[in-house]
Amino acid sequence: MTLTHCPLCIGLAVLSAVRFMAHCVMAVQLERGTAGESTHPAMLLGTLFEL
Repeated sequence: MTLTHCPLCIGLAVLSAVRFMAHCVMAVQLERGTAGESTHPAMLLGTLFEL
């Protein structure tokens, strides 16, 4: 059975891909917003993962 066996699965796969890309965009925007304050990698990861 493949991914294209029903329209519901195709829709869910597309929705999942769109959500994943939206999360990637938000993470990059968050990283760029705090990059001006400090460029230390630990600070960027701490902000990205809210540590």
